[in-house]
Amino acid sequence: MSVNKCPIAIRFQPTNPGQFFACCGLLELADRLWNGVEGWFEGDKYLLRPTGIATNWSSATLLTKLASCMLLNAMTAAQRERRTELSNISKKGREADGSLESEKKQLDAVYRESPVVLGEPFNLTVNWFLDEYSGGSDLKTWAGQQCVIDIATEMRRHMLTDIPSEEWLFGSVAANAVPFNFDSDLGSAGSDLDLGFSLDPLKDTGLTIRTRPLLEFAAFIGLQRFRPQRGAHRGVYQFATWDEGLLPEAAAAVACGSVECLKARTFQFRLLYRTKYLKSFLPAISI
Repeated sequence: MSVNKCPIAIRFQPTNPGQFFACCGLLELADRLWNGVEGWFEGDKYLLRPTGIATNWSSATLLTKLASCMLLNAMTAAQRERRTELSNISKKGREADGSLESEKKQLDAVYRESPVVLGEPFNLTVNWFLDEYSGGSDLKTWAGQQCVIDIATEMRRHMLTDIPSEEWLFGSVAANAVPFNFDSDLGSAGSDLDLGFSLDPLKDTGLTIRTRPLLEFAAFIGLQRFRPQRGAHRGVYQFATWDEGLLPEAAAAVACGSVECLKARTFQFRLLYRTKYLKSFLPAISI
């Protein structure tokens, strides 16, 4: 039975798929933090409400816990230590012993590609981008040489934690961090060809772009459980909203179209293939 607690209200743009999956991610995180939270869409708002007793129920608590929890990849402590040891040896020194350079490259690949782990109080492993069986990897927006843990770390580091929940998905910062490109407002602004260059190699030059870090980070979390339905054509996907309070398990089934009766609205979006490997989410349309 739900307790009488004021819902956390989050302003939401339904035609931005990144914001939709960010809402799903926030439901996942809140449910893990308070052991029972339901979410639903109501007009231009997304609402979260506990289903039982929730100590310290507040939007500030959720963001504080998210900003301070352990965030690592799934490398073992021994692998991390060994990678650091090898990194402290000059490339010339590693190449003098071919096995050291080969070992360093293998550990670098593990570092780039390993699942991302959120520690207490969420205890969540994010590995959807490695899932080739059900198509999760098709939604991966970053290139193979980019490190997913580095992108996630930077997005979390730049999150705005002192704004009201209504503005969580709209709060932007100027940073030289590379986003996931789930935010369709960013993805539709132009491809690398439109700009004339790729932003990623220039991120260490001081060039800044405006990004919405909480949107990007929460959408990354949301895609672990909430997946869109494949459309009829390559790179086309659908997702559905719902208008009654649902726990993550039920909400995920509605989001991908498995439970028709609880759908409120259905949207379709496509991926922008910026290069062979880099992708962005484009704005959705109601269908």
